Amino acid sequence: MKAALIYNPRSGRGKAKEKLLPRVLSRLEEAGMDVTPQPTERMGHAIELAKYAAASELDVAIAWGGDGTLNEVACGLLETSTALGVLPGGTVNVFAREVGIPLKLEGALDTLVSGQVSRIPVGFAGERAFLLMAGVGLDGEVVYRLKAGFKDALGAVAFWLDGFRLLASNPLTPLRIRSGGREILGTGLIAGKIRRYGPRYFITPDAGLHEPELDVVVFKGTNRRDYLRYLAGVLGHFHLQFKDIEHFKTDALTIEVEGASRVRLQLDGEPAGYVPIELSVRDNALAVLLPPQVA
Repeated sequence: MKAALIYNPRSGRGKAKEKLLPRVLSRLEEAGMDVTPQPTERMGHAIELAKYAAASELDVAIAWGGDGTLNEVACGLLETSTALGVLPGGTVNVFAREVGIPLKLEGALDTLVSGQVSRIPVGFAGERAFLLMAGVGLDGEVVYRLKAGFKDALGAVAFWLDGFRLLASNPLTPLRIRSGGREILGTGLIAGKIRRYGPRYFITPDAGLHEPELDVVVFKGTNRRDYLRYLAGVLGHFHLQFKDIEHFKTDALTIEVEGASRVRLQLDGEPAGYVPIELSVRDNALAVLLPPQVA
């Protein structure tokens, strides 16, 4: 089996991937993989490396890093036969947690070499893919403003702290969401392709990795007190009980801004432009090496 090991040397909490690289290569080669290590040099470089791996007809392109690296490698492999391998090495590793890949290196390597290939649906915002979630409103704004050093130091906690700060200073812009015959006015939205949002939070609990649909949660509150209440609900796993939250599943929706304001979009925890946008799902768009119990 021929593989590319695409990794971000800077992702994670100070992990020295170059020091770990010999151990990783040794374990993969023991399992019969012919592996070429390919470190990324800039944002978007992993997409290029993954496209080259697919064009070279490699069996697998392994994303070693956080969810941002994973997203880029996945984008480079869309609609090809080269499978995405997952080796968690970032700050939070949401996808790995969702599918049961161990976060410790040895366990993750064992799971990788025993994985089975499965084709999964992928979410799209316009033509840009996402594996985890799309977020609009306060969620998108926090991702844009969160400083990388702050995130690396505090992990997922940094996201919530910055969210509290923005609640005190940012107006909530009205959004119009349309899906099929449904039209909803809200101020924020999360569309999940998987259940998890962060290590222990399940904002879109009905999402399914193998389902060609998005699990959508629309927040309709208009002030900071509403969002503090939503946060408490998410932390306590009861947010879907609120009457001013709309929850549904769909394979396509559009999001527009009411007025002239600019509202930001995030995909898989990375900045991804502005609303208006169309979200959709393409079935069987990506081959992934998954743990046998999930594949």
